[in-house]
Amino acid sequence: MMRYTFTILDEHRSALQNILFRDQNESAALILCGRAKIIDPWTGVTEERFLARDIIEIPESAFTKRTPVGLTWSTTPFYNALKSAEARDFAVAAIHSHPTGLLDFSPDDDVADRELFQIAFNRLVSDRPHLALIMDSSGRIKGRAYESNLEPSELDLIRVIGDRWRYFYENGAQNTRPEFDRQVRAFGRQSTHDLGQLRVGVVGCGGTGSAVASLLARIGIRRLALFDFDRVDETNLNRMHYSKRSDANLGRKKVDVLGEALAGIGLSIELLRISSYIESPSAREALKSCDVVFGCTDDHLGRNTLNRLAHFYLTPVIDLGLLIDPRPDHGYDAFDGRATVVQPGYPCQICRGLINPDIMLAEALRRQDPDVYEQRQRAGYVIGAPDPSPVVVTFTTEVAAMGVNELFQRMNAFRGEHGSASERIRRFHQVKDPDLLPAGKRRPGCKLCDRRMYDGRGDMTPFLDAAT
Repeated sequence: MMRYTFTILDEHRSALQNILFRDQNESAALILCGRAKIIDPWTGVTEERFLARDIIEIPESAFTKRTPVGLTWSTTPFYNALKSAEARDFAVAAIHSHPTGLLDFSPDDDVADRELFQIAFNRLVSDRPHLALIMDSSGRIKGRAYESNLEPSELDLIRVIGDRWRYFYENGAQNTRPEFDRQVRAFGRQSTHDLGQLRVGVVGCGGTGSAVASLLARIGIRRLALFDFDRVDETNLNRMHYSKRSDANLGRKKVDVLGEALAGIGLSIELLRISSYIESPSAREALKSCDVVFGCTDDHLGRNTLNRLAHFYLTPVIDLGLLIDPRPDHGYDAFDGRATVVQPGYPCQICRGLINPDIMLAEALRRQDPDVYEQRQRAGYVIGAPDPSPVVVTFTTEVAAMGVNELFQRMNAFRGEHGSASERIRRFHQVKDPDLLPAGKRRPGCKLCDRRMYDGRGDMTPFLDAAT
């Protein structure tokens, strides 16, 4: 059994809409897609994930006929795209418009698509799957994948990632369980049903992460992955939700303590517990399977992995942080909660100054060779040595709520269509607790967010091109 999904940035969807609906006749375009092959850890089903990377506009001269109900065109642009895709292990999606409004494949489409994809599997001797897509005038997309047997398989999920996150699938809103009645009254049945379709990761299960995970379970997330290498100690008891003295005495894994507590709530939820660093291979399949990830870790190595994941796999990350910086005499230089959305089109975490490459290297050394790390630290060659930061549970919990509310905004726009922000800063020490919306800036030449070399790249070796 295979699950096929397609992810596209809203900027690409909008560009396609402009290309395909420039007049009243059908038109077509091509999309070069990165790929990810994932064994879904919740179901054991293999997912073939197509990631829209580049739009290829077909010149008008390539069309031999365009009418409101059909088109014919030369296969030369498609074949050229296939050759380009072959060298990089990409896939090609052929998309055409249905100006009359029917978002479904016609019998003529069935014949044309089989003939088109036969080229891919005959001329290039390739078994890599490709996509056929249609778009209606509202910009909605429907698709199917073609393997070498030329039998189409419907896409199980289409993700559109922009200021809003939209998820399209066949089974629409169903009867919502009574536990979510009050939430449905606020946001509607469809919103709650959409949340139940998502696979969501929480990286870091301490003060902020444990609160995030609890909130996600209670709003209807049904597939949740918890990532944390650490164990509970006595310093966690004042801020990690659900932790107990016995957990600290036994040094239990944070993911086990939190996972058991969430399962005990009694809502329908399937939990994964990944007790490893997220940059380790053992976390990779679960991380790649997520539709959304919450970053609740303060280590720079982990934050860098999520930073790159958001671009390579078009997986939005909501990164959360709390900075309390008391003055020696009185007051605070900073008492800030932060919710940053990481995705293509926004400044990345390095450009925002939220990842320090020197600290990241020090963290890598501490994990890989603790003895050498200690020697270099004593010699003064290591910066960013670990030093516990001030943390208070009420504020980590409020930061968690900021993050989950940003998820609500992206899903149902409760602040309005233009109410999303790539970053929110809440100044807790100011009387009115205002939210600031820093714009952030890309550093010229940044491969990730300025040149955008990796958007939708998907699988490659090394993973996330981590050597660069």
